[in-house]
Amino acid sequence: MSQRPGRVKDYTKPFLVMAFVVVFTGLFLLWAAFGYAVSLVTSLFLHIALGLIPKRG
Repeated sequence: MSQRPGRVKDYTKPFLVMAFVVVFTGLFLLWAAFGYAVSLVTSLFLHIALGLIPKRG
């Protein structure tokens, strides 16, 4: 154990791609089950909620 661990891989882009896939699939399922209006209102709510998160530096 004399060596320190190296840098880890940056998995930010794969995470963001998968997050997009999950959100898109969820909105598509809402659209299919309840209609376009519910999906649109949910998207608006998510847009406002994510806009409230403070941005870093």
